[in-house]
Amino acid sequence: MANQKSLLRLLKLIALLKQKPPKSVAFIAEFIQASERSAYRYIELLEEVGFRVQVNKVNKYFIEDNQWLSPGHFNQEELSYLKTLLQTSGQNNVLSKSLLHKLNLVSDADLSSHTVHHARLSDFVEKINQGIAQNKQILLKAYQSINTQNISDRLVEPIKFTEHYQNICAFEVDSQANKYFNIERIGDVVVLDEVQQHEDQHEFKKPDVFGFSKSKRRYTVHLKLNLKAKLLLTEEYPLSRAYIKPLRQNQFEFKAQVNNTKPVKRFYKGLKEDIEVLEENTINF
Repeated sequence: MANQKSLLRLLKLIALLKQKPPKSVAFIAEFIQASERSAYRYIELLEEVGFRVQVNKVNKYFIEDNQWLSPGHFNQEELSYLKTLLQTSGQNNVLSKSLLHKLNLVSDADLSSHTVHHARLSDFVEKINQGIAQNKQILLKAYQSINTQNISDRLVEPIKFTEHYQNICAFEVDSQANKYFNIERIGDVVVLDEVQQHEDQHEFKKPDVFGFSKSKRRYTVHLKLNLKAKLLLTEEYPLSRAYIKPLRQNQFEFKAQVNNTKPVKRFYKGLKEDIEVLEENTINF
């Protein structure tokens, strides 16, 4: 897990330094969630694998856009290890899917509509990252909302991705509120020329297991799942893994605090025969 985290930090750093403007060590450290000392070590590592990291007059770092990580940077054993790390970084990790393609680690036989779908999502992630790095507003085209059951364009100011790049936390201009948007429900992403105008209202609060931000009321979910329900829950909502405990063979307990009841009610409705509602629930199923 430590090697996997370091690798993903390194790959995120490559993408960051290729985006203008150049970045300070303090900014890099915050972006990769490491100390400034560690940030310097990652920069040195990039140079060791063949990148020419440049620094301007005010000690900000960048990589020219014509440089990219390629299989030529590694031997065959390293490539095989790299592929394994990326493939085990999480089923819904869009960034890993994108990097597998860019490193030519996916064969033609592996290509499918599912793979193409992830390649499309990785393009969304790149555009959103561009909006964050350049402090620009973005337009989420044809966003599909579960709450309103509507499809509409959303003008937002992107703030930060959640774990596995499943959601983007952003300030929605029309509602004047910080919200979470599921990457897979976006039709397209357009980076606008307009600079972000509401940074003083930006907030990032860790979402619940279903991707919803903090609300006025919290609800307790306490369920017993069979193997089928457990697998489906963790595939659709990877953050739920931390709240699942084994009971006995093919039986699992799921207990968590959530901010919105709709996702869990929808999940229960489709799998009533595979789920038992336990005590302590504050949700009326």
